[in-house]
Amino acid sequence: MEPAALPRSRPRLGPLVFLARRSLLGSRRTFVLLVLAVAAGAGFQIPNTANLAGFSAALIEEELRRGAGDVRVQPRKEPHFEDGDAAAARIADAAGPCVRATVPVLVLPGAAGTGGRFQGALIYGLDFPGDPELRPFHLTSGALLARGDTTGVLIGTSLATRVGAKVGDAVDLRVIFGGVSAESGRENVGRYAMTVRGLVAGSAGAYRSVFVDRSFLAEKAGAPRAASAVLVHLDDHFAASAVAVRLDERLSDAHAVGWKEDDPYLPNYLDANRTVNGVSYAMVIAAISIPVWALLYIHVLGRRREIGILAALGFAQREIFVIFSMQALAVALFGLVFGSALGAALIAYFQARPIFSWEALVVRPALSLGVLVVPCLAVLATTLLAGTWPAWRAARTDPARVLRRIE
Repeated sequence: MEPAALPRSRPRLGPLVFLARRSLLGSRRTFVLLVLAVAAGAGFQIPNTANLAGFSAALIEEELRRGAGDVRVQPRKEPHFEDGDAAAARIADAAGPCVRATVPVLVLPGAAGTGGRFQGALIYGLDFPGDPELRPFHLTSGALLARGDTTGVLIGTSLATRVGAKVGDAVDLRVIFGGVSAESGRENVGRYAMTVRGLVAGSAGAYRSVFVDRSFLAEKAGAPRAASAVLVHLDDHFAASAVAVRLDERLSDAHAVGWKEDDPYLPNYLDANRTVNGVSYAMVIAAISIPVWALLYIHVLGRRREIGILAALGFAQREIFVIFSMQALAVALFGLVFGSALGAALIAYFQARPIFSWEALVVRPALSLGVLVVPCLAVLATTLLAGTWPAWRAARTDPARVLRRIE
């Protein structure tokens, strides 16, 4: 008569947690090294993600909000819209409710200088004071132009340095309104003595441009309400291409182009940022998975006798797998706590000392839940996956061979 099989108890979480903790803390040095590996990965990836997100946000802010807008609309045949305000209103109606603002601008080539020394520059005619968040420049010193100011200019910081102009100085302005007149044989160039009201910066070109009141510039051009383009600002930057197509279909006398199609520089920069972030994630995954896998595997090999005893006592393979998987989970959680603290400290450091600063383009880490949660989830998943093979190896341990010291 064969002996009856011993009854198996239902697996309970408490004993498994106790055994996982006891086994992991039995090798404190290994535990510390594991936590350091995970913490270093999280502490590197969190500020890296935040900086790259901040870089993309700063580029969009400078190139679109403080630049040429999301959609650029120009007359299809004529050199300018005869009535810039009417054109802006018509374009806003055609674009639909996604439009935040439409801004008419008059842009002409020209030059600015002092003492007979000139530097070429684009002359922008804008309506002042305008929306403070949509001006294509940052005022760095002095004051904005008053509406209808016919003697004042704002001048870019780089251009001001080259011509030696400061706030309050007189500056000579040349504006090219057209080619050589067939009747007079003279070039159609306007010459004006202006006063520098303020200096402006802006990485989208403001640093080397001149800004005047649009009504002043349009009147000198012979079309008092003219605008050479209407800049369309959207609530969603990435809807620009679709809005440009819609405007092109609805407006027979105007041509619209989105920022992605008009200037490949910015979308390529954003794509490069995403690629760099992906490479960074790949490096962190490799930097975490290899040491975690190796250390946990060595840990399992060092605990084979203990594992054999557990198996001999009736612990199922899945219970042993859970014990060693919980060790990987504990390493991940402790590592993320220290790694998040390190990442937060580095973000604070880069907030105070930006990684890039030129003109108004200052790159600071983006502060959002995503720049913390996504790297932490990636690190957690990597650590658990790296711990799967050692846990499986532990579950497959043959207690008879281990306890008989065959292995």
